[in-house]
Amino acid sequence: MVLLYGSLAYMVGILAGRVIFDWLGLTCPLPGWLWLLPLALLPLTPLLNRTRKAATATPLRWPLSAGFEPERSLWSAGLLAALALCASAGALRYAGHPFTQCWTPFDLAYYNLPANQAFERSAPKVTVVGVIDSYPLVADVKQRLVVDAKTIEIDGQTQRVSGKVRLSTGIRERYTYGRPVRVTGRLVTPPEFEDFSYREYLARKGVHSLFYSAHIDVLDKPSQGNPLFAALYSVRQRGEIFLNRTLPEPYAALANGMLLGIESGIPDELYDQFNATGSSHVIVISGSNVALIAGVIMALMVRVVGGKRAVWFTVAGIACYALLVGGDAAVLRAAVMGSLAVIAAGLNRRSTGLVSLGAACALMTLLNPLALWDVGLQLSSAATAGLMLVAPSLIAGFRRFLNHVNLASVGRGPVGSFFEESFMVTLAANITTLPLVVFYFGRLSVVSLLTNVLILPAQPPIMLAGSAGVVAGIIGLEQVGQWILALPWLCLAWTVSIVQWTAALPGASLEIGGYGVGALVVTYAAIVVLKERSSLRRLLDRLRAWAAPDWWGRLISPAAVSGLALTTVLAWTAASSLPDGRLHLWFLDIGQGDGILIQTPSGRQTLIDGGASPEALFGELGAVMPFWDRTLDLLVLTHPDGDHMLAQAEAPARYQVAQAVHTSHAAQHPDEAIWQERMAGGNVVVTEMTAGGWIDLGDGAALWVLWPSPEGVQGKDADNENSLVLKLVYGDFSALLTGDAGLVSEQILLSQHAPLQSTLLKVGHHGSRNSSSPEFIARVAPQLAVIQVGIENDYGHPHQEVLNDLSGRTLLRNDLHGRVHVWSDGRQVWVETEKSQ
Repeated sequence: MVLLYGSLAYMVGILAGRVIFDWLGLTCPLPGWLWLLPLALLPLTPLLNRTRKAATATPLRWPLSAGFEPERSLWSAGLLAALALCASAGALRYAGHPFTQCWTPFDLAYYNLPANQAFERSAPKVTVVGVIDSYPLVADVKQRLVVDAKTIEIDGQTQRVSGKVRLSTGIRERYTYGRPVRVTGRLVTPPEFEDFSYREYLARKGVHSLFYSAHIDVLDKPSQGNPLFAALYSVRQRGEIFLNRTLPEPYAALANGMLLGIESGIPDELYDQFNATGSSHVIVISGSNVALIAGVIMALMVRVVGGKRAVWFTVAGIACYALLVGGDAAVLRAAVMGSLAVIAAGLNRRSTGLVSLGAACALMTLLNPLALWDVGLQLSSAATAGLMLVAPSLIAGFRRFLNHVNLASVGRGPVGSFFEESFMVTLAANITTLPLVVFYFGRLSVVSLLTNVLILPAQPPIMLAGSAGVVAGIIGLEQVGQWILALPWLCLAWTVSIVQWTAALPGASLEIGGYGVGALVVTYAAIVVLKERSSLRRLLDRLRAWAAPDWWGRLISPAAVSGLALTTVLAWTAASSLPDGRLHLWFLDIGQGDGILIQTPSGRQTLIDGGASPEALFGELGAVMPFWDRTLDLLVLTHPDGDHMLAQAEAPARYQVAQAVHTSHAAQHPDEAIWQERMAGGNVVVTEMTAGGWIDLGDGAALWVLWPSPEGVQGKDADNENSLVLKLVYGDFSALLTGDAGLVSEQILLSQHAPLQSTLLKVGHHGSRNSSSPEFIARVAPQLAVIQVGIENDYGHPHQEVLNDLSGRTLLRNDLHGRVHVWSDGRQVWVETEKSQ
């Protein structure tokens, strides 16, 4: 326990060091070795414990030694002196590595512009040569990198520098760790926001600069990264690609976060729902993941090299895993605690959880004192402390309550185990983490306990089966991995549905204002008082009058029920996803853009366009396609505008695509180069189509190509006017899909007496006044019209003139109705929308 006291004193010293540093107005760090001086004095502290009696009767003991007994001399002078020295070491450790630095011309941050000049076009640009020093994280159409700078070129002069810079770029070029690059842009100090310091957040990660408007050139040089990191990131990338190709969205993004520590792909809206329900902790890598890795490695290595040697292989495996998943503060804390537990077990020594927790946090802040302000580390440590300190008291109180109401048999059975391992443990973690959540985020989740209790049973299968599936995929057993991931998918779907349901409840998350440091301290003090006085026990005793008769214990095994239920639901879900013999069209809600999925009666799928956001497109496809189906039979690109093409270009990275269709006009357009690159990279067969062609989709469904002609339209707005105009035909049902074709194209089709009449019209160019003339609408004579348009878009789409011309017909819009689903048996037509109006 003395080690725990010393660790706490050291961390309190870091906090005090920041207060003193700021109070003194220091702007430059003190020498980085000063913190060693107090630690060097620790061996002298036993001298303060000597009394006349102790000097002759007892040997001299160091307060931090294994033989010291703090219970007998808790407030001894030696112990107090040792704690004071630990606190002094913490204060000096911060003073040597503070948030505020004094930069020199050899530091990259020396050349930073002020944060308010980040978007000024007149601000000077610099060129940095360095090496990509992070695992590239992709979020929709952005890619985030960290570059370790080697030199900087400014005003024609080159200077050697050191420092790291974070930047965001597009996803056309995919970068990898260790690649030498030349980056040109505006080098800026990270900004300070009203309720969040981005500068301090990046400083904890060793980054003190941001690049804006960055242009990246990859240098033709060998990789310069650390070989170990390169190997680990290569494994991580293979796991990420496998999950993305195996699971639909948003479950692939969640699985990447839970299993590989890659959270960047999780949609913001979904992440906000996890935060609002107090369940975001399930997304991050935790001690459960580390325990699983440690158990597997230990079991294998015991059989290979023997017991004691297996310990060090296991510790090395834990370290590699922590680095593999990103090495965040919370992960490293769990890794250190796991390593200490493994070492203690290998040495036949007892491992104390609180001591391990204190030692882990102290070690991390010893390496980087700024980690003490890492919110993830604070929350994970608070949750761990809650499991150690609060959960036992809650479980004991629960058992006493059952004894009082003559339900002791329930406590010894599976029902009691479930309540202890889910409800009570979840409640304990909530008690110790909610004050921090309110302090940092200013909100209190009323549904946190309910949400966590409902989703907790689904997390072990995600972790266990999910890890097994990822490993199978990484080593090349992709089909096996896909089968294994069926169970994690079901559990992920359950988790998401519960989180979305509870987040939508009235008053699910309350805004809390004015909750400062004082309130935080008082709250934790109250928790300590309540725990020590066993108030919960008296509260539970008062519930005796509401107790139910003793019939719970006769319930059949919840484990058997859960297994049967999961199997049944999985089988039912798969069966319900099978083709139903009808033609289906989904007008996907992908924002300002077009994205249409066609499914034939036998299940063949065609994706027309896809919008500008891969995240939105894959989320929509994940919602409508069978969870096990990772194929697209045909991609159709109407024209190379970004709001039609960019997301579709990423489809071969997620799905097995057989064929793609575009026009000769698009093929010659420079903007389509990225689409062509992605198709070639996915080994997709690409075909050009012109007016008069047709595509047999099978099952009696076909796409007729009505436009463009080989000559097309020249001049202004030719890109839109040369958009593919397709007519989907199935029995008596037909749908005219016009892309962004405008008035010029429409007039040509009218003059050619093209077969325009259709049951459904996909209104051209998102309802722009430059398309859908009254004559064209009259010739099509649709019963149903669909406008693909984003909410409050910058173009004012749809224009009122078009809406007036469509009056009297059934009109559906993505911005108002969400995803639109139309299906037909060739005679009748059915329609449903995601949102009701």
